[in-house]
Amino acid sequence: MHALPLPDHQNVSASVTEVIVVLDVVESVRLMERDELGFIRRWRAFVRAAHDHIVPAWGGRIHKSMGDGLMLAFADATHAMLAAFELLQASRSWNEGVDPEHHMHLRIAAHVACFVADEFDIYGNDVNVAARLAGLAFPGEVVVTEALRTHLRQGVLRTHDLGHYALRHVSQPVQVYRVTQSARPAEVDGACALASAAGWSALALPQAARA
Repeated sequence: MHALPLPDHQNVSASVTEVIVVLDVVESVRLMERDELGFIRRWRAFVRAAHDHIVPAWGGRIHKSMGDGLMLAFADATHAMLAAFELLQASRSWNEGVDPEHHMHLRIAAHVACFVADEFDIYGNDVNVAARLAGLAFPGEVVVTEALRTHLRQGVLRTHDLGHYALRHVSQPVQVYRVTQSARPAEVDGACALASAAGWSALALPQAARA
């Protein structure tokens, strides 16, 4: 048997720092087992809405679909959170007219991540932190790290300290916050429109960090 050649680096991006958002469906295995076709139909409809409308509307993109979850990237921390809440709202339409036993609920986590990407995936320790963090969120909840919280725009979002958590295979405890909205949709839209017009990014990352 011949060893497979190692991939070249032609399609690997330079290191990038952005907000990574990870979302998944709570108890997806149980839901899939009880109504496989129904789950797939509703999940695909959600992913299509996320890809075509919600995520790009907030300046993000889908990096990866995992069958019962998504990994997204955003340049702006506040826009990432507002997209997360819009995705939660959209997901609730899944459950209209569906037996409560088959209801699907999202949980969402986000972290500021330095990573590299190729045509298959994104890689980096910070990506792993974001993925592990999602397991701490309750259904319908958005949680973030301290690293991300410091970049959120005041007045649009509230954060609630949940304490320090040890994440699997992460050497240091991570301080975690729950994020909630503090403004009505019209106020959120107005704040984001003003920020976009000013060319202001909540991340405000130095250029060197993007190299």
